[in-house]
Amino acid sequence: RLAFLAAVGVISMALLVAGFISYHYDSEHLGRQGGSGIASAAATLYLEDGLLPWDKAKEKAARVEAQMTNEERDQLLVGQGFLTIGSWVGTVAPIQRLGVPALRLQDASGGFRPTGPDEYGTVTSWPSMLTLAASWDETMVERVAAAIAREFKGKGANVLLGPGLNVHRTPYGGRNWEYLSGEDPYLGARLAPVYVQSVQNEGVMAVIKHFAFNEQETERNSEDSVVSERVAWELYYPPFEAAIKAGAGAVMCSYNKVDSGYACGNPTLLRDDLKGRMGFSGFVMSDWGAVHGTNAIEGGMDMEQPSANFFQPGKLNDVDSDAVRDAARRVLASIYHLRIDENPGCELPCAKERSTNQRTATHLQLAEDAAAAGVVLLQNKGVLPLDPNRVKTLAVLGAAATAQDTQNTWGPGSPYSGGGSGHVPAPHVVTPLQGIRERAKQAGISVVTEHTHMEHLSRKPTATEAASRRLRGAAKAVEDADVVVVVGATTATESADRFNLALDDGADALIAQVSKTKTTVVLLEVPGAVLTPWRDQTAAIACLFIGGERTGSAWASVLFGDVVPAGKLPITFPASLVGTLRPEHNTVAYEEGLLTSYRSPSLRAAFPFGHGLSYTTFVYSEPRFVDSNCGARICVSVLISNSGHARGAEVVQAYLSFSSVPGTPELVLRGFKKTSWMNPGDMEEVTFGFTDRDLSTYDDQKHGWKQQPNCRIAVHIGASSADVRHVLPFSKTECSTDPEDVEVVPAPKEAKEKEDGFFSGWFVR
Repeated sequence: RLAFLAAVGVISMALLVAGFISYHYDSEHLGRQGGSGIASAAATLYLEDGLLPWDKAKEKAARVEAQMTNEERDQLLVGQGFLTIGSWVGTVAPIQRLGVPALRLQDASGGFRPTGPDEYGTVTSWPSMLTLAASWDETMVERVAAAIAREFKGKGANVLLGPGLNVHRTPYGGRNWEYLSGEDPYLGARLAPVYVQSVQNEGVMAVIKHFAFNEQETERNSEDSVVSERVAWELYYPPFEAAIKAGAGAVMCSYNKVDSGYACGNPTLLRDDLKGRMGFSGFVMSDWGAVHGTNAIEGGMDMEQPSANFFQPGKLNDVDSDAVRDAARRVLASIYHLRIDENPGCELPCAKERSTNQRTATHLQLAEDAAAAGVVLLQNKGVLPLDPNRVKTLAVLGAAATAQDTQNTWGPGSPYSGGGSGHVPAPHVVTPLQGIRERAKQAGISVVTEHTHMEHLSRKPTATEAASRRLRGAAKAVEDADVVVVVGATTATESADRFNLALDDGADALIAQVSKTKTTVVLLEVPGAVLTPWRDQTAAIACLFIGGERTGSAWASVLFGDVVPAGKLPITFPASLVGTLRPEHNTVAYEEGLLTSYRSPSLRAAFPFGHGLSYTTFVYSEPRFVDSNCGARICVSVLISNSGHARGAEVVQAYLSFSSVPGTPELVLRGFKKTSWMNPGDMEEVTFGFTDRDLSTYDDQKHGWKQQPNCRIAVHIGASSADVRHVLPFSKTECSTDPEDVEVVPAPKEAKEKEDGFFSGWFVR
């Protein structure tokens, strides 16, 4: 393997010299084979396309920073205000004397954030980050991220405030829909690098957020998260770590406190962990208004946004000059890494660019494809896909079936786009009813709704009359229908956590009532987990985690079988509230440790993490070890066969168990691979490569990763965290070595790359 990697290095350098900086060992080898180290999950031995290598960028930054005046440094480290310069949520002024370009920042959770009605409908309202996570599809994430970046570029932006990478801790989290990691660090660590690289390859800087331990919105400006070192490194850091190794230009620090100190200025968090052990080369910007003192710069926070509340002209003269100079060099290095100085773009306020329409037919189709890829089929008793030979009349009910998007720049979300800074107002959404009705017409199926049989009134009805008319209309629609589709939704927004895990507008009661007498299909449009007390009496349930403006078309394509569902849950749907964590007040102690989601023994799942059905079935062969040239420490192969009657793709998952390691969950995800689309009878081999990092747990006492002996490890391969098809122990012999004898040592600085692609700063000898 060493010889192979040495050859790769020589070839890569030759390509660099030739100007073809495009080697992606990770995508074609380990990353998409199904498993590589968490820290480098999809970023192993990559070279960024068209970007200036960090060492060159830092050298250039040092030369330019040395020529700066104190005033110029101050200017570089602060924003110019929120909506102060045109319609920008944040900007950094150019330093024309030195050729330093302006930075133009915009929010990005569901696409480019419009900041006024004149921009509504000029950008695509994309599926949420949680929907992308539900696809478990790196290629889809790559395509969507690149398209979003192109819309940013078209609007004149060169800094994208995303992706959000926080691992969910509580199902009530108001921003869970914004986070690409779902409830698992490995899933986030695989998808985050792909998103970051795709954005930055378009010449737009990615800002990964919110670092760190900002897993609730309740008291987000003051709550104090207390997290152990092991829990931080094993559960909450890995997606950030992976994105950093993929070259992320900036990190946004969060509002909350961490161990009594505000995250934006916390030296342990920013200096030691982020810039030190993770090796982050870029800069840290504050969340908007999250700075609490000028000395935050000494704690590792480099840029205050959106304006200078503390980093005011002259005030930085009172803090450590080395910290100020380092901050300036970091901002410059990120600019040069992205080559923004070579392609500075428009001059502020970029009014012409902001007025353009970036919402294209190609992007709308991609948004629809991405939403369909993120649909998770939770349950199906044979009713889906809908068969026109058996279904002649379809009733579509529920307030969410006809809901429109909320047209605001801050406030409540909708079933299409969550609320807050990530909201992308969409005036032209395809509602579920519109999408289903159009596709049903092609199939010769009649669609009825609660309004179909509603009697006409010559006056506006009272609220009581309107409710009564809807109930009578719904009853008549159900009576006429062969199958009933109920669309149920709930929303979430930044700055507040969810009050409950129920659906809005009485949808739970409607589903319970209708499903007693009719074959009922439930379509969930939700920002995270919900309770499903009616699940046993429904025929089918499908879920979409805030699907963007093409939601209705995506639903139709799945219901009628034009798209075979292949999504998997990136979270757990609990069977009840027992075992769920609620947002807390004041001090938020992560006392549950690693035991959240499927890792928790007290949480019973209605639908487990990783679960998702198809319109076909798959058979898993007995797994076997791959001994030669697998590119990792241990490789395991399994043959997947499409044993059903429809074309389909399966997300094969690999979980590891570590016996006799205190505080360790029974299973932890350490690999997944989405197969190609296979016809009935087709077979495909999936190989998982497990690195030293994958085979390790974190040691709080020794402050590093401890590789566990093979005799304590087994791989569990299956279709979800609860649907394990095969278990393969890594050793047939019992352990003879006390795991305490395994030494954990800090890696020398020159050991930046191990043969297994593990970049953590700590290795096991």
